[in-house]
Amino acid sequence: MSDVLILGPDTLLGSGLAACLLASTEHKVQWLVEGLTGGAENDLSSLVLESATAIASRRGPACGTAPCSSRFTLLARHSRHEALSADEIWLLSEKPGPLPFQTADAVRERRQDVLWLIENSGARTLNYVGSIYECAGNGPSENGPAPSADEQEVLAVCAGRGISARSFLTSWTVGEQFLPYSAGGGMLGLLSALNNVIAEVQERMPEYFDYQALRIAAPSGSALNIVSAERAVEHMLAIASKEQARGERRCIVSSEDTPWQEFCDLLGEIYGISLLTVENREELTGIDRLLESSAPALAVALARPGISAFQEGEAQGLEIDEAGQRALLKAIRKKQEKARLERNQRAAALTEKLEKRTIPREGSDLTYLIAGETGDYVLLLNALGQGLNYWSRLIDRLMHNYRVIVWETRGMFSESRPLRLSDHVEDIEAIMRQENIESCHLVGWCTGPQAAVEFYVRRPEAVRDMVFLNCAFKFADHPEFETAYGKNLETLCRVMLDKPATTPSIRRSLSVSPDIDIDLMDESDIKGLAMKVLALTNVDLRNDVLAPFQTEVTMINYAHQILDLATYPTLEHSPKVEVPILVLGCECDQVAKPAKASTAAQLFPDTRHIELPGASHYSFYDRPELVAGIMENFFHDPLKSKRNGSSGKSK
Repeated sequence: MSDVLILGPDTLLGSGLAACLLASTEHKVQWLVEGLTGGAENDLSSLVLESATAIASRRGPACGTAPCSSRFTLLARHSRHEALSADEIWLLSEKPGPLPFQTADAVRERRQDVLWLIENSGARTLNYVGSIYECAGNGPSENGPAPSADEQEVLAVCAGRGISARSFLTSWTVGEQFLPYSAGGGMLGLLSALNNVIAEVQERMPEYFDYQALRIAAPSGSALNIVSAERAVEHMLAIASKEQARGERRCIVSSEDTPWQEFCDLLGEIYGISLLTVENREELTGIDRLLESSAPALAVALARPGISAFQEGEAQGLEIDEAGQRALLKAIRKKQEKARLERNQRAAALTEKLEKRTIPREGSDLTYLIAGETGDYVLLLNALGQGLNYWSRLIDRLMHNYRVIVWETRGMFSESRPLRLSDHVEDIEAIMRQENIESCHLVGWCTGPQAAVEFYVRRPEAVRDMVFLNCAFKFADHPEFETAYGKNLETLCRVMLDKPATTPSIRRSLSVSPDIDIDLMDESDIKGLAMKVLALTNVDLRNDVLAPFQTEVTMINYAHQILDLATYPTLEHSPKVEVPILVLGCECDQVAKPAKASTAAQLFPDTRHIELPGASHYSFYDRPELVAGIMENFFHDPLKSKRNGSSGKSK
């Protein structure tokens, strides 16, 4: 029995390779795929094993799920420089699209880890699988386009270790066996981005695409080369089973390119929107640019037509005709919609199902919820006065790998003394003490980052790192950082405390969602229209944002707490904060301008800053898979752990 090691995040080709290898009793397979979030690890394992059983059944005697599972190991995380032994390696090197939180340094570090694994695996053979689109612009070579820098680097390592290596360059692969939320470049990246953008926009304004098109910039005459993932895997395995000379390269492409406009029309039909091609990028709206930034591989592919010229004579049967493309796209779209519906239903019921625990705190109870049973602790620091629905989708993703704790800030309904920021900081400490937590990841949203920093000042040893989501720090020297919402809220809070008699009238004005006055038929300024839609609050949250204005008591207490924040010079502590911080801002945040995030990131010694295009103040609700991926990659950043040493473990 030979040991096969698969490296790389391409869940489509990777699952196909693993399944085909497991369908034969001759192979034991390990697959290292970084960056899986939520329940994706279990879903991917199930996908591989089910596919392996189906393939074995077609070939003859079924291998059965149990025998397959005993020969398959999926590694979502791997200890750095811990060798994995293998006789043969498949390196899936195609870029998987915009990996959440992947700095250039982190990418290089992970690349070095992969090369180290290759050198120390004991493998005799390596199969490099890359994208022909990544190197087609490099000019021709003796056997296909000139190799990319990644390919050259891998082949050099193999040559130095005496490992027999061959290369496969694939065009865009498509297959029904995929995970709706998995990372992917190429076709899967495009379909995932399309699905996410449509859903996010419709959750802000459901009827938007009834009146407006989604535009994609593409040169005239653009085309895509599309192959069947299943047949591509079979073809590569057939070649790899033969003894071949070191350095052989094969192009796994279709004999015909698909005109982009035809494929664009088909996508529009399947996804139920008007999808237009424009040559000038200046015509793109903010919504169009969101799609473009979410699927960067598309621009690379459309800029390099004529891929069919690289097809080899023996690579037959890889193409998919229009009927086949339509059937596959329909199946994929159906799975995407089913996965989103199931995610939303789980999230909607989540907080009612989580375990509740209570701590008596100065005459009132501090009630918190716990999700997840294993992993590090992640404490979610909520915005003042807000409920927990905002967190439901993110918790749904994080709870598979972490123990997540969340609670509503106290002091909204009580008529006792107004709570101060120091009280909320003490609540964090009380929870950590009751749960015997030695250290944790702190994730603060809106006003939460201020509580996170104040807690760090008291208990620096208890904080592994911090994440600031849409931070609302007060910058006294930068009044231009304040949004209209922030300015109006602070003014109204002062008025209520100075003149309590005005509270009823202020409450009436704030306790009703404002009318949305957007004319989707107005073609005079489609760019401005798109930005207005992106700035809207998700329809699911429009009642939640009114929580502080439920009663006159909640409004007065909320006003006290909001104004109290300004009395704490929290940012003066920034030079003393030694743990890494991830600061996430959002382009269309109407509560906390993205300038606050970018400026805050400059004040702390060890920060990473990301600004999400087209995202709102509620990005972690609108894009839970993306934000969860960003957070998990930050928590496990190899450069961070190398620089700071190993952090303390939670009990």
